[in-house]
Amino acid sequence: MIKTVSPASLRGKLRVIPSKSASHRAVMLASLAASETSLEPIQLSRDIEATLECAKALGLASGAEITPHELPGFSRVRLCGGQSAASGTQRVLDCGESGSTLRFFIPLALDGRGSVRFVGHGRLMQRPLELYERLFVPRGIRWQLSGDTLLVEGRLTAGEYALRGDVSSQFITGLLLALPGLDGESVIRVTTRLESRAYVELTRRIQASFGVVSHWEDESTLVVPGRQRAMSPGAFSVEGDWSHAAFYLVAGSIGAAGPLLLSGLDRASTQGDRAIVPLLQSMGALIREEEGGLCVCPSRLHGITADVEQTPDLVPTLAVAMAAAQGESRITGAQRLRIKESDRLAAMRAALCAAGAEVTELPDGLVIRGGKRLHGATIDGCNDHRIVMAMAVASAIADGDLVISDAEAVAKSAPAFWAEFASLGGIAR
Repeated sequence: MIKTVSPASLRGKLRVIPSKSASHRAVMLASLAASETSLEPIQLSRDIEATLECAKALGLASGAEITPHELPGFSRVRLCGGQSAASGTQRVLDCGESGSTLRFFIPLALDGRGSVRFVGHGRLMQRPLELYERLFVPRGIRWQLSGDTLLVEGRLTAGEYALRGDVSSQFITGLLLALPGLDGESVIRVTTRLESRAYVELTRRIQASFGVVSHWEDESTLVVPGRQRAMSPGAFSVEGDWSHAAFYLVAGSIGAAGPLLLSGLDRASTQGDRAIVPLLQSMGALIREEEGGLCVCPSRLHGITADVEQTPDLVPTLAVAMAAAQGESRITGAQRLRIKESDRLAAMRAALCAAGAEVTELPDGLVIRGGKRLHGATIDGCNDHRIVMAMAVASAIADGDLVISDAEAVAKSAPAFWAEFASLGGIAR
């Protein structure tokens, strides 16, 4: 699907969608708990639907009762976990294009009750899985990756697991979800600097809400007691998504209309992408807390250097802010973006350059010389939700239409994005 986005500034009020990262983890914990949990609000994106379906397919949950939430556009999901699947029956888990779904479920699939076949789409099975393979195969786990499918079989055992922390924190979260249910204590040793540590802490925070604990012995050693069972808190409230809020915080900063008020965000969140606020403020953005939420006004931005090692998902929208800012900006620490839904460094360079920005691609980042208006252009969305949404936001500094391909990719994380965009004054057809 192609969207033609015309120049417009966004203003108004928006209730930010529930965090996709928190929703994945909440669904996983509710599926592991022995009684019913009500999760709300939930945005049923493609990735979250994949996690719900995989929980059922693996035999963790009997199904999900989904009802409308009082907040328009959101849902309430009731899950009854603690179910079991028959031994010897191959289970098939279709993960869609969700890296979180795949990496979170692989350790849980090693339950000794038969083989599990994972199916991926798009670039999913091209994204790194070797960390798991190196951990599990020496322990007697069957591992067969072929094309878009991965077959695993065996039983995970308690013990010490040493793995790199600079590929994806999702591997550590996957272990954190599976190891507490084993018979003995386990240790996760991170052999490199742990990037995206905030996502590991988000996992631990949500686990604690379900009575599952772990602790850091030191900066790189995570101790996970065994014989733990997730216990439902009855109801779990999913906080707003800082990754998604970033698009609108940038839109409000670079537009000419403003102000834009965002509600539903937890300023004490462990989501790493809350860093978008101090990053934009360091560029000169006018962002303040108000009674109704977080208010952002049109601002005169200047260039900065930003190390995004801990917050790589911010890069597409941050790059747009830098294109609007006066002077040179630099993004570093973003090499992992080459293995996302697209090569996001190459994709953002190509998209911004097509619209007239000056962008140089580095091995681990971008150099952006900003401060001038963009012109109309045809933009390759690269089937990547974050590229599409970032370039929609970039229309605020364009003098002509941005014609964006793969506009339907937003459904991966934010199926209501185009409706949100229009409600705030965006023009897309």
